[in-house]
Amino acid sequence: MAGRPVDAARSLTAALDEIERVADAAPSRDRLELRCKTLITLALTEFMLSGVEAALARLAEAETLVDELDDDALRSRLDYQRANIHGRVGDLASAWDGLEGAVRRLDAFTEREQCSVHLSRGMLAFELLRPQEALESFAEAARLAHELGEVAQEFMARHNEGYAAYLLGDIPRSLAGMALAEELESDVFTGPARLDRAQVLLEAGLVQEAVEALHGGLEALEGDGHDQMRAEFELALARAHRLLGHLDLAASAAASARETYARIGATAWAAKAMLVGLLVELDRQRRARRGRERDGLEGGADATVALAAAAAATADELSETATELGDSELADSARVVAAQALLLTGDPAGANTRLLSLERVSTGSLSDELDAAAVTAMTLVATGDLTPARRILARASRRLAAGQEGSASLDLRTARAVHGARLSELDLELAVPRGSGAVLEALERWRSATDRLPSLGRPDDEQLARLTEQLRAVRGHLRGESDPEQARELHDHASRLERQIRDRDWALSRSGGASRAVPVRVRAAREHLGRVDRDLVWFFRHRGRIGAVGVVGGRATLRDLMPADRAAELAQRIRVDLRAAATHHLGPLGGAVWSSLRASATELDDGLLRPWRTDRGLVVVTCPELSALPWALLPSMTGRPFTVALSLTSFTRRASSHDETPRPAPVHVSVGPSVPRASGEGRSIVGTWGEAARLAEPSRRIELVDALARPGVVHVAAHGTHQVESPLFSSLVLHDGPVFAHELQPTGVRADHVVLSACEVGLTSPRPGHESLGLALSLLSLGARSVVAAVSPVPDDVAATTMTRHHELLASGLPSDEALARAVAETDDVAAAFLNLGGQHRP
Repeated sequence: MAGRPVDAARSLTAALDEIERVADAAPSRDRLELRCKTLITLALTEFMLSGVEAALARLAEAETLVDELDDDALRSRLDYQRANIHGRVGDLASAWDGLEGAVRRLDAFTEREQCSVHLSRGMLAFELLRPQEALESFAEAARLAHELGEVAQEFMARHNEGYAAYLLGDIPRSLAGMALAEELESDVFTGPARLDRAQVLLEAGLVQEAVEALHGGLEALEGDGHDQMRAEFELALARAHRLLGHLDLAASAAASARETYARIGATAWAAKAMLVGLLVELDRQRRARRGRERDGLEGGADATVALAAAAAATADELSETATELGDSELADSARVVAAQALLLTGDPAGANTRLLSLERVSTGSLSDELDAAAVTAMTLVATGDLTPARRILARASRRLAAGQEGSASLDLRTARAVHGARLSELDLELAVPRGSGAVLEALERWRSATDRLPSLGRPDDEQLARLTEQLRAVRGHLRGESDPEQARELHDHASRLERQIRDRDWALSRSGGASRAVPVRVRAAREHLGRVDRDLVWFFRHRGRIGAVGVVGGRATLRDLMPADRAAELAQRIRVDLRAAATHHLGPLGGAVWSSLRASATELDDGLLRPWRTDRGLVVVTCPELSALPWALLPSMTGRPFTVALSLTSFTRRASSHDETPRPAPVHVSVGPSVPRASGEGRSIVGTWGEAARLAEPSRRIELVDALARPGVVHVAAHGTHQVESPLFSSLVLHDGPVFAHELQPTGVRADHVVLSACEVGLTSPRPGHESLGLALSLLSLGARSVVAAVSPVPDDVAATTMTRHHELLASGLPSDEALARAVAETDDVAAAFLNLGGQHRP
């Protein structure tokens, strides 16, 4: 009689009367048990008709019978119903006590009922902010539902298990649980599940992926009756677009969400949407102020102050509203927004007052924690309390590093850096006035937070292997497809497979061993530079200009070099001109292209490198404006050994990251199809190294993966591709198909020196938070000591000549950076596309 409480009450009351009428005919214990069960059931119906007092009266009658019978099974059912009723009136503590009583005597319930008990306990644990208990209950509910074949309940349990893991900060387990739920074929409405997954992707720093998931969820909300859910999707979209810096899109989504919430009377949610809108407006004002400062313009400051003051007043009002609603988390969020706005008005004392009034309600969110740390640090800076501000920033960098622990996924490990971007910029801002040592420490602090040691040991996974084989086949068909329509369908199919592979990769990432912080100090790294006779230049963007900290001859120096926009423009010209020179028969235009390229290279060289007045070999750490730059084309770098490193400590760590390699070092050579000179190149390299070398032809994926997992030298002469949108699907094409970057994660990379004689596989795709991904960087992140790769197309003959010479010089005893520099200088200018990445390999 679900949905008909009056009829149910009438029937149950009649049943009680009948039990009393036949009291003499039925055995006493059976009659009492039946009466007790009827009263327990009637209590919920009484609650719906007459309220909680009537319901509790019925339960009190039932409890008297339970005591008389001394029946633990009945007591469990009584506790469960009591929890149900208390939960419905918001008495969560009493509801929890009732559920705990039921859980202590689960044998009283059937397996199907046990599943319901665990689901109820998990949901109540959510409400009580007890995510660990929720995780345990949902995991057990999922197990029971799976055994019973209850797909809908299993979907609910697995998804909620994933959400509980998210609240505990375990992003890999969260994505794994949600992925398992998505695989189930269930008729459950998936709107809330899609929204939860997008929220987890945002927390993981996978912002673009979250945007795609949110748009997909919105498209699935067809028809009427989904206003609240649609607004929640739009609010999450506003947050995602703000992280990406798409402020117009963020403002539009926040306004739409706020309008919907206001229309349906969801006051607290409308306040949340308004707060996001205020944050977007504050971002706009900060961006405008930076632009005025960069361009030396006056005016506009009064408008910024007025808008920020209005934002602060609105945030204060929202804080009061949230307090009246009893929503401490929302009130804290409003106070943080008010503090940011007051900082823009020049009122740090007011900002500090708002922060001091925080109730510090933990949301379990790393991004929320780091945002609060950023605002607190900025307020301390504004009040002149620089030392505590620096302490907060140092703690925040360690918190970001801790947030990466336990993930074996390169995707997840690089993505979460987005949440530390504002903090790292503030840390650098504080460091610059203190000089070169402070700047070097600040840069290292944040780079080390995401430069993790490899997390290995992830088991092979049949599902991941099957999806990868399908992608390999689709990519193979795509290369040979000339029909545009068929090519488009194959491309869409490949994109879907890539999405499934990434989902599976995130889910499996928790299976690897935990990664740890880089164990090298800056002082030790500076000493290492002297031992290997190298200087350092680490470039960074600061207030619209490119600056750098250098360690030249052991002495650290800080320099302001040139406008960032001009440096980025020149670097892009060099990349474009080199690509044109390498991939086209230019004829009469060749002179003009090379003239343009050399002019750009000379100007960039004068701005970035000549001020350092050193001719020693260099370790270069780049910033986004200078990424993928063919440094050997800059005049002062011709014939000069250099390494493009991830950081100073990373360069040092790679000098001793592996056990001593047996002598002579093993050399593995793989060659790919459709590269005319690959076989000859491979044979020449084997001849250079002698008995220690082996040529794999035809080359197989498994052989290359195995070779990369061992110490030694690995050379690959094959066509490669860099996937801009999905860098972990950058690949090298061997005789049995492409090897994707993501396939190297289970075994890791222990090779000392990897040479990729292939086009463009040294390129990277930037991600929010100043992190990048690509094939060469994946090899380094997984443990390779050094990698030689090209950042631009190189003709096959030039690549073969340059790489053969590189190996000759390497075999003669030169370190990898010097061997490459000489090889490039002795061949064609387009060979400057090859870079020595990561660290030095000394044979």
